Amino acid sequence: MSTTKGKNILIVNDDEDLIDLFKTFLEYDGYKVVAFTDPIDALYSFRKNIYDLVLLDLETPKMNGIILSHKLKNIDPTLLCCFITKNKKFIEHIKRNNLDIEKIVIHKSIWLNELRTKVHSLLFNQQPQKEDKDKLVMLI
Repeated sequence: MSTTKGKNILIVNDDEDLIDLFKTFLEYDGYKVVAFTDPIDALYSFRKNIYDLVLLDLETPKMNGIILSHKLKNIDPTLLCCFITKNKKFIEHIKRNNLDIEKIVIHKSIWLNELRTKVHSLLFNQQPQKEDKDKLVMLI
């Protein structure tokens, strides 16, 4: 089984309680986690080849997760992004054109074991298909 040691995750979400919960839980699993409530702060502090996965809230003030993902991918084209949302209608709309969108979405409210499974799947089980995920993000 793959190890989480050395895997870096960036979380951008305007909900501080959710960030604290995700951060604590993922750090307990051995990930290194950096979190921001402000997407602009996250963008300004972002550095290429530091993060293995970015968890982005779709609906944040100042800049939504899709725009932020595009800006981050301009800096690091190989970056793996996953979206956090409670907006099921938006995801259903995207799903009409791309059935695989669920692979890179975390729906609020999520059980912590589901978060663990999703993050682990994205980082380890799905690594060979990272290029496919990059294409998914571009379709959004």
